Amino acid sequence: MIAAGRRAGLDAPVPTCPDWDVRRLLQHTAKVHQRAEAVVRTAASTPPRSSEFPRFADDNNLFDQCAVTLDRLVTTLEVTDPSTPAWNFTSLPQTVSFWPRRMEHETTIHRVDAERAAGETPSRIDHAHAVDGIDELVGEMMPNVFPHQESDLAATVHLHCTDLPGEWLITFGDGLMVTTRDHGKGDVAVRGPAMGIFLWAWSRLSIDDADLEVFGDAALLTRWSDLVP
Repeated sequence: MIAAGRRAGLDAPVPTCPDWDVRRLLQHTAKVHQRAEAVVRTAASTPPRSSEFPRFADDNNLFDQCAVTLDRLVTTLEVTDPSTPAWNFTSLPQTVSFWPRRMEHETTIHRVDAERAAGETPSRIDHAHAVDGIDELVGEMMPNVFPHQESDLAATVHLHCTDLPGEWLITFGDGLMVTTRDHGKGDVAVRGPAMGIFLWAWSRLSIDDADLEVFGDAALLTRWSDLVP
């Protein structure tokens, strides 16, 4: 991510994050890393305040600051027992175990953003990593956000990876989103490589660019990007 940001330059627009440039992208990601590291290191029971942390640089010093912040996060995660109590923003167990997975996928998505800002095709994402990223998004992230959105969506969506085992049936209705790891017939189905589904699901690639097949009511997919956290 940092290397792609250097190639793009701080002022380069980020096509996948409208109104952001690379400077804003790296400041955002570094702040996320910084806050997660503090939560894990202090076993925080509440979210840290933004005012507790210094602002990141606006110039090229930002690249080194990002690297230092990431190294601190990785070190803290490596030395901390995953069962240690620590706050997170979901209804999942409030332990450190939440954070390695969340930070891995957060950083991967923003690495893709930086590559797109540099005019590059997203570099490879390991199949198993992509499957887990889909699972986190539709099994944990979106179900925790959907009840707080004003959405009248009532539909089922089936996602099906073709390069590794991975299937999800997602049911929207009554203000809830329920995901099961099953094969089932949805109102619309999206089928293809795990990396493609992962990046499409996070609104980083279109269906065509991700080389995905769609079966059923494709119009329902126009609602998907509005629901991604």
